[in-house]
Amino acid sequence: MRFKKYITSKKKRGFTIIESLVYIFLTTMILADGINLFVLMYKSYIEATKLTIKYNNYQNFYINLDNIIPDIGLENIVVDDRYILFLMDNKSGKSDIVIKSYNGDIVAKYTESGPIPTMIQNINYLEVKKKGKLIYLIIHDKEGKEFIKCI
Repeated sequence: MRFKKYITSKKKRGFTIIESLVYIFLTTMILADGINLFVLMYKSYIEATKLTIKYNNYQNFYINLDNIIPDIGLENIVVDDRYILFLMDNKSGKSDIVIKSYNGDIVAKYTESGPIPTMIQNINYLEVKKKGKLIYLIIHDKEGKEFIKCI
């Protein structure tokens, strides 16, 4: 009698191979989904970071443009489809400024000699529109998006 109790109690102690395989399969599925979710979230984070850097560069361009455009001594503004020219009067002692697109960059060219500072890089082109007294600068990036600023 004691022998039978020992045998029956021993059978109930462990897991069967099928139970172990089901556990391994379910654990693997949950782990695979978790890894897949992590990879998707990381890719989304990288894309959002790149987009944020891009938008920050455009905002910095517009802030720098506001700093370049003089408050005093501005005589005239000449607008073309691809550039904008700020003409200064002779009394102010400041040089004329041209903002234009050049080889995928937006540059600010001063009439006096010197290096041409690049204001923003990796764009498709710059478009300038004038409607009445308003002037719109439209940056077309390489993905086809437009960034518009009214000056």
